[in-house]
Amino acid sequence: MRIVLPAALASALAVVGACQSAAKPAPVPPSLLTLAPVENEGMHERNLELALRAKTATGAQLLFVGDSITQGWESVPDLWNGEFGKYGPLNLGVSGDRTEHVLWRLAQGAYDHLRPKAIVVMIGTNNTGHRMDPPADIAAGIDEILAQLVRRYPEAKLALLAIFPRGETVDDPMRANNQAVNRLLPAIAKAHGAEWLDLSRAFTDSAGVLPKSVMPDLLHPGPYGYAVWANALREPVARWMR
Repeated sequence: MRIVLPAALASALAVVGACQSAAKPAPVPPSLLTLAPVENEGMHERNLELALRAKTATGAQLLFVGDSITQGWESVPDLWNGEFGKYGPLNLGVSGDRTEHVLWRLAQGAYDHLRPKAIVVMIGTNNTGHRMDPPADIAAGIDEILAQLVRRYPEAKLALLAIFPRGETVDDPMRANNQAVNRLLPAIAKAHGAEWLDLSRAFTDSAGVLPKSVMPDLLHPGPYGYAVWANALREPVARWMR
C-alpha cells in the first residue's frame, strides 16, 4: 500500500532533508605525507652520525640540506674542500630523504645550536621517485622546510635550489613531475626570503638532454657533475659569505 502524504507535509520534509544534507560537514582531507615528519628509518645510522657531526661543528658557516645528491658531495672530498672548505661546511644530506624526512630531522633539534651564514636546500626528487607525489604536495613539504629553517636560523641566508633534472630527456615522467614542482618554488622561496637558484641548464645540453657524463645514472651527479655544481655555486656562495 502506497502512503500519500499531504502536499504541505511532503514539502516540509523535503526542506528538512535538504537542510540536513547541506549541514553535513565537508570531509577532512588526510594530512599530506610530504608534511608528516617521519624518520628515514633505513638511514638511522646516518642520522645519528650527522647529529654527532653537528654537535662538534659549532663553527659551520655553510650548511647543505638534502638527499643523496647532497650526501654525494662526500664522494668528491677534494672538490668539496677546495670549493667550500674555508667556510667550515657541513653536509646534512641523507640518501633517500624525502621532504618529510628532512622535517623529522629538523624536529629533533640536533642542528639547532648551529649558527650558519647560509643554508643551501635541495629536496624533493625522492618524493617523485618513490611515490610520484603530486607537485603541489611536494612543494608544500618544501615550503614547510623553509619555514622551519627560518624559525631556527633567522640570521642565515637561505638558498633554495630547483630540483635537479633526472632522466635523459625532458619527456621523462619523473623529470616532468619535478619540473612541475620547480615552477611552484620561486614564489615559496620569495615568501621565506630565500634566494631561488635554478641550475638545471648547467647540467643539460641545449635540447634538455642530460648526459651520462654528468649524471651516470641520470639522477646522481658523477665527479664531473659535482664539478659543474661547484662552478655554478661559486659566485653565489662567495656572495652569501661576505
